[in-house]
Amino acid sequence: MRSLLRSSLLACLLAAGTMASAQQRPGVVSFQRIAMPDQVPAHLSTAMVQDAQGLLWIGTQDGLVRYDGYGYKVFRPRPGDPAALGGSYIRTLHAARDGRLWIGTISGGLSVFDPRTERFIQYRHDPQRKDSLANDRVEGIAELAGGVLWLATDNGLSILDPASGRFTHHRHVEGDSSSLANNQLRAVLLDREGRLWVAGDAGLQRWLGDGRFSAPVGPANAIRLFQDSQGRIWIGSSRQGAAVYDSANGALRSVSGLGHFWIYSIAEPLPGEIWLGTFGKGIDVVDGSSLAVVDRLQYDSTSTSSIGNDRVGALLVDRSGLAWAGTWGGGIAHHDPSSRAFLKLRHSPANPLGPSHPAIVRALEAADGRLWLGTNGNGIDVLDAGGKLVAGFRPDAARSDALADGAITCLAQGPDGSMWVATLDGTLHRQRPGQQGFQRFGSAQGLPGGPVRTMVFGTDGALWAGAQQGLARIGKDGAVNTWRHQPDDPASLSGREVEALAFTPDGTLWIGTNDGLNAFDTRSGKARRIYRDPARADSLPDNWVPDLMVDKDGQLWLATQSGAAILRSFDGQAARFDLLSTRLKLPPHPPESLLQDAQGQVWLGSRVRIDPLTWRWRSFDRADGNEFRTLYYASRERMRNGDLLFGSPEGLLRVRPHMLRRWEYKPAVTATALTIDGVEQPGAGILAERTLSPSQRDLRLEFAAPDFSAPEQQQYRYRLDGYDAGWVNVDARQRVAAYSHLPPGDYQLRVQASNRAGQWSPQEWALALHVQPAFYQTWWFRCAMWVLGVLGVVFLFRLRLHALRRRGERLERLVAERTAELEAASRRLEQASLTDPLTGLHNRRYLEQTIQADFDLAARRHRSMPPEPHSDLVLFMLDLDHFKRVNDQHGHAAGDAVLQQTAALLGDCMRSSDHIVRWGGEEFLLVARFIDRNDAPALAEKIRLAVAAHEFLIPGGQVLRKTVSIGFATFPGMPGRPSALTPESLQRLADAALYAAKHTWRDAWVGVQARSGEAGLSRFLADPTSAVEAGDVSLLVPQQRGRVVNWH
Repeated sequence: MRSLLRSSLLACLLAAGTMASAQQRPGVVSFQRIAMPDQVPAHLSTAMVQDAQGLLWIGTQDGLVRYDGYGYKVFRPRPGDPAALGGSYIRTLHAARDGRLWIGTISGGLSVFDPRTERFIQYRHDPQRKDSLANDRVEGIAELAGGVLWLATDNGLSILDPASGRFTHHRHVEGDSSSLANNQLRAVLLDREGRLWVAGDAGLQRWLGDGRFSAPVGPANAIRLFQDSQGRIWIGSSRQGAAVYDSANGALRSVSGLGHFWIYSIAEPLPGEIWLGTFGKGIDVVDGSSLAVVDRLQYDSTSTSSIGNDRVGALLVDRSGLAWAGTWGGGIAHHDPSSRAFLKLRHSPANPLGPSHPAIVRALEAADGRLWLGTNGNGIDVLDAGGKLVAGFRPDAARSDALADGAITCLAQGPDGSMWVATLDGTLHRQRPGQQGFQRFGSAQGLPGGPVRTMVFGTDGALWAGAQQGLARIGKDGAVNTWRHQPDDPASLSGREVEALAFTPDGTLWIGTNDGLNAFDTRSGKARRIYRDPARADSLPDNWVPDLMVDKDGQLWLATQSGAAILRSFDGQAARFDLLSTRLKLPPHPPESLLQDAQGQVWLGSRVRIDPLTWRWRSFDRADGNEFRTLYYASRERMRNGDLLFGSPEGLLRVRPHMLRRWEYKPAVTATALTIDGVEQPGAGILAERTLSPSQRDLRLEFAAPDFSAPEQQQYRYRLDGYDAGWVNVDARQRVAAYSHLPPGDYQLRVQASNRAGQWSPQEWALALHVQPAFYQTWWFRCAMWVLGVLGVVFLFRLRLHALRRRGERLERLVAERTAELEAASRRLEQASLTDPLTGLHNRRYLEQTIQADFDLAARRHRSMPPEPHSDLVLFMLDLDHFKRVNDQHGHAAGDAVLQQTAALLGDCMRSSDHIVRWGGEEFLLVARFIDRNDAPALAEKIRLAVAAHEFLIPGGQVLRKTVSIGFATFPGMPGRPSALTPESLQRLADAALYAAKHTWRDAWVGVQARSGEAGLSRFLADPTSAVEAGDVSLLVPQQRGRVVNWH
């Protein structure tokens, strides 16, 4: 056995040697990949920068991409358009102090994006002009005082004066050692001390002034420069890795142990932690002091928490502290260094030093500091203190001293140092100190049977084990005693399955089972059963108790299916509990486990942390680093250093409470799009003032506040001072403020945003808005009309009155004409957005805008008793039977023809006041407005017959016959009883009826009417068959079809 373990350990160490320092900090860095549509070219990233508004700009091989946390906007070159981007392949980006964005390309020269106009200005090399750009390949940009730009090009250093648009140049001069050593420059850097550095094929040089440069130092083929927090200059080479130059003492140090010779990007997410993005081996993490590679972050095909590709084209640390990685082909991802309180150890075939199995059921810190991980199929992994796999215990059917099964259910270490391991087959294993094999316990040795789920040690050193079939005690001498649930013995355990065990200071052994809690007297072997009492608010919340914990004050905490609770008192007969859902004012939620950390805080699973002194709580989600979606019940362990371990089907979660930080970043709000009368306006992000002319009345503003850590959790609010009475609150999905037909006047539109933690940012976005009056709305026009009227009465009343009338008519016609033109244009735009282009019918958006008004009117009519006649709404769902065959056998053109002719048939069957909507595919939705519900079957039959009788003519002259299945439901659910039934739920009722018609007969219809109010309809949606049998609803079906309906 010892030989086998030594061989396994040696194999692991050899494998570790081939990893070239990979995963030296297991689980520390976890990335969140950003979803990106295929048409957005940022899957391959070459540069990244954050602008003054906080928006992220990404350079690619196919244009420029802007990302606001919710969506993307792509800018590409347009041949012949000087106001477009100059080149597709972007090499460098620079956000200037004046808010503009400078873009260097590989062959398209230099471009600058002006956010005020959202247009580009291009600068290209012109062989006929010495004051033009030196070369159209621009690899680096640095901004000096006054906005002067220094550019690293393929033909030396170009200096641009933005005011004049002219360039001056510095190039290599043969024989002049103070000139540039080489013209092929790849990077330029202005450090914090105001010194300028350039890098190229000859290495690193510093600008000395007067056209002079220092002698080159550092690796050749230098392509990237970066100044770290200590002021040192990091040099990335395309052939010789990386080096660090300290200008204070002239020391140059090379970085050894890198995974790849090509360093493409450099960043510093935390002081002293340098990331080197390589062009083939991911990101090397280097300790800034020792220059040792302390981690390697690489693509892992089995984990979405890794970067998307090992070729890293760009690294960036944004204002909130997120570290971004843009890859060549794998998109972009970010890591939040503040989330490192949560370490995730995952299984990966690419990492032999990690867990050997994806699922970690239990974790235990042994007395020697090593971690034992019980897997769900591969036995036990043993990790060193650094989280690396150093040994393991695997099942072996051929050896009696090996694990009997690979699925671990529980781990414990006794006071004598013995390790106890329970497996799914019901075997309990004991490994004594100094031994390598295990002693097995099973039913033959007296265990109650089934997997052991919980273990705890008594003050006498005996092991108490809770199993699927009862409770066992194993003494130091190996003697086994058992206790089981006996239905006829009230002093026996309350449930058959023992889930949790815990000793309180008074010596009571508390036992959580599948059916109640037990206070167990270890001397007499008798239990006091405690059950849930629905009549008491302070009773046990639920009878299933999967975890128990005794806190440092001796209080017993319980995890149940109805939430957590604390034992408040127990007099030997009755127990009273405090429910945490009541104390915390939270909905009851079943915690997977209970664990108290070194600070005295209690964790409900890994997502909620409670302070028992103040009853304040904090939740943790993916944005905080808590990425695992589920945990195993009662899988928790506190290490001696205070770290917490949680087992999960996704791996091992290690929480370091002392490193928890609150998210304090408060992003600034920016406008991402401004539309006036349907026309998008440039410069929305930096616009401070806007005037609307009398002909402009509709305004729509889109906004964002880039908190990229979790933008979906942000909240927004806006108000138009002078118009809105208060703030309008919206979530991240509704980041739009829209106003129409504002009265003349001066307003201020203000937008505020929260960060992901719900804290409102003090930085708000504001737009001064001036709405000009039409001439007939001005004060002078009104006064003139009054004076003219008075003069007309005094002097020429009748004649003047006649003239004024004619003039008024002309004005009214002019206003009417202009209004008609605007309304016609608006109707055309609105109609286009509300119409299905194939059939000419309305679409879903139209129905969403109109159906609620019909519901409200129908509800009002039914409030009168008796209800007004013809006050019902009937919603029909139609589906063409076997429509897929048309497309498969005759082509999509034939399918389109059938849909168009069906639309025409429905128009003939319905009234002009009814709604006819193409719902999607071959489905149609009809709303018969304000009819008698008793007419619905006849209308359904009329439609069915019309479709069945129609000869569908398809391209090629062929004639097809089709049938239709129909489902319908009425609103309100019952006559004279206005309901809370929504359009969505009414559509679901009709859809269920359609489903029944289609799956029972086809070429038929089924209707649903309530017989017991809205509750019946709700039960029908949940279980149609039971609802029909119970008489909650009545079905309307054709008489010739019968009454048997298939709902599934």
